[in-house]
Amino acid sequence: MSTTNKKSIILSIALKFISLFASIYGLIFTIDNIMSFTFFTTLSNVALDIILVIFIVLDIIILKTGRDYKNNKLYILKFLMTLSITLTFLVYMLILGPTSKDGLIGAYLHNYAGSFGVHFAGPLFAIADFLIFDKCFQSKNIYAIYAVIPPLCYVGFIYLLSLAGIRWNQTMTAPYNFLNYNSPTGWFGFDLSQMNSETLGIGVVYMIVLLLLIFLGIGRLYLTINKSKRA
Repeated sequence: MSTTNKKSIILSIALKFISLFASIYGLIFTIDNIMSFTFFTTLSNVALDIILVIFIVLDIIILKTGRDYKNNKLYILKFLMTLSITLTFLVYMLILGPTSKDGLIGAYLHNYAGSFGVHFAGPLFAIADFLIFDKCFQSKNIYAIYAVIPPLCYVGFIYLLSLAGIRWNQTMTAPYNFLNYNSPTGWFGFDLSQMNSETLGIGVVYMIVLLLLIFLGIGRLYLTINKSKRA
């Protein structure tokens, strides 16, 4: 193994460790009951942490033995987890943080900055690791379609809980305001004057379609960057 490759692997491990530490720190201070596991933030961070641990172990094996046991199925899984954590990163920064009663900065610093760990630092370093170092991922354009799997699975999971009678903040039919159909704008309404911590004033269907399109776009962008790194 060349010195350059060894340095790249070590730097990749460092980024993964930073992401893992920030995520675990954030989870410690943001998980307070079983309902925490209904939030996409929690689920995406836990899933990411698992895949990061797997890749850290495999990277260490490469350094020790020179053998690479990572296969494309693992890279596809890491691709999906990176997309999921990207959604966590962007939605909190652009939607949830600004509409929080504490404001964006206050929202990040909530719970001893645990929110900063799971919504910003953890995702940022994981995204950087994927885009810079996952050059062995044999990506194909069709993989961009896979981008919709995590958000659709999550929406289905949440609305099944809602149908079973689960409520968030006593009245909300979802953990997040943009998925809460029990609001004045419901599924198809539109009234930005209604925007608050329980609704964006935009119908849930429009938000789901918009987020899926964004997810597809980000997935396509990540695959394009990946291919350019291998060129």
